Amino acid sequence: MIADLARLTRVKLCLLAAAGAVAGHLLWRARPDWGMLLTAGGAFLLAAGCSALNQAQERRRDGAMTRTRLRPLPARRMGLAQVLALALAFVGSGLALLWSQGGPRPVVLGLTVIVLYNVLYTPLKGLTSFALLLGGVAGALPPVLGWLAAGGPWVDFRVVLVAVLFYLWQVPHFAFLARLHPEDYRRAGIPLAGLARTERRGHAPLMAWLACYCAAMTMVSIFDLVGTPLAKFFLAVLAVGLFLGGMLTLGRSQLGLRLVNASLLLFLTCMIVDALWLSA
Repeated sequence: MIADLARLTRVKLCLLAAAGAVAGHLLWRARPDWGMLLTAGGAFLLAAGCSALNQAQERRRDGAMTRTRLRPLPARRMGLAQVLALALAFVGSGLALLWSQGGPRPVVLGLTVIVLYNVLYTPLKGLTSFALLLGGVAGALPPVLGWLAAGGPWVDFRVVLVAVLFYLWQVPHFAFLARLHPEDYRRAGIPLAGLARTERRGHAPLMAWLACYCAAMTMVSIFDLVGTPLAKFFLAVLAVGLFLGGMLTLGRSQLGLRLVNASLLLFLTCMIVDALWLSA
């Protein structure tokens, strides 16, 4: 049951959402508190609910893909009603935690995430590859959730930059994943963007996107979103290393996927540790 819940919620992505919310919280308050942990829990549960609802929506498509056919619904280890009940419980709990910390503003943004991801992106992904650009907005919002729950204003350059970096990460993540499982996506009827194709013509747009991602990471240092010289240096090295590593892994999708995913984890770790160090 625990393994099925982990697959249903995609725990790794939920933890990433929670870490993004922590980064957004620290970006505004610059010090940890119990509210930060409750906000992280709210972001985690909201992401878990969106994932469960997504798998309910895509149960037939998941059954057609080797990568996803062992998920609880296509493998018939869970029923549709059970998954929908869990999705509702996760979303409701997540929104309640966000409300407890920031009132209606993070809740409104949380509901926006559900609309973007489950109402718009999920149905559209089988129709056009451009749906990924829309779904990416939902995936970019965890830092803003943390920021709003901590009391930050709706619009501020600092949190927008971190959200943009989250957004830019998602496309190469999906591109390398699609390059690993092209037959799966064809069987499921999911159209792929050019940069997700393994042919050479897909390499240039993927590298251009990676360059933008690395540039956003560098701007985090330039605009002092991290305060210690060591953190600035680390992010500069990370950005250069990611770009060079991306060039070397264009034809090795598994390595490229690991590299891109590790880069976001290292970025978030750097931001959080830097904020905690400065607040100590």
